[in-house]
Amino acid sequence: MQSNEHVLIAGCGQLGTALGQQLAEAGHRVTGLRRRADAIPPPLEPLAADLQRPETLAKLPADIGLVYCILTPDEYSDDGYWRAYHDGLLGLLHGLERAGAQPRRLIFVSSTSVYGHDDGRWVDEWTEPTPATRRAEALLASEQLARESGLETTVVRFSGIYGPGREYLVRLAREGRPCRPNHWTNRIHHEDCVRALAHLRLREVEATTYIATDCEPVRQCEVLDWLADRVGADRPPRADSDTPVTGKRLSNSFLLASGFRFLYPDYRSGYSFVRRCPEPPAP
Repeated sequence: MQSNEHVLIAGCGQLGTALGQQLAEAGHRVTGLRRRADAIPPPLEPLAADLQRPETLAKLPADIGLVYCILTPDEYSDDGYWRAYHDGLLGLLHGLERAGAQPRRLIFVSSTSVYGHDDGRWVDEWTEPTPATRRAEALLASEQLARESGLETTVVRFSGIYGPGREYLVRLAREGRPCRPNHWTNRIHHEDCVRALAHLRLREVEATTYIATDCEPVRQCEVLDWLADRVGADRPPRADSDTPVTGKRLSNSFLLASGFRFLYPDYRSGYSFVRRCPEPPAP
């Protein structure tokens, strides 16, 4: 990517903002698009727009060379997912066309939830998606819309994102919630998400579909046991150990083959930020 290539990040939330700052610090011009432009920090160039309202996209620049589509539903419902991902992407594509923009690549952020497999099997990019929910169907339909857009398209399917501020499993460990001993889980650290998205912009990296997850699928109880020890809590009780194996084990072989290397290849390195709560002061 040339240093003067104009990058548009459509959906400039936590992930998009971190990506935009990294690209801007590397010398690229970055425009961040979201409904509230005052939430976009410098050095990103803010653009207030709603992808579901075509009239707000009139100021899309024409010289965009690369587009990231990192959308988040404003309502976590089936309809909310369809509006955000499918209708939002459709609005973005129409806006780019009206602006006369001809980006060389569209990078669309999706989720591994498009794989509805729930029997512990290994899953990679050759595995046929079998969405088990309407929300996953919305994501898969949006991926297809991106591929049919006429733009060179890369689809990135993230597994569970974690890191400072994304501490769902840490809360479960502190609260001692029961864990499922036969359930496989997969995750990726927020910093590696940003780094992977930046990496996949490179011209020498093939525009295809990538599963973005760390190098170690692991059973849920193993992670929660480790986190409980880390925070000084009791290890969680087990749910029925006679239940069948559930979840899936995600392979990141395509991403590794592209030349990407993880800062946090497993949950132990990634959760190194977790600390025991300090003891309250003596009265």
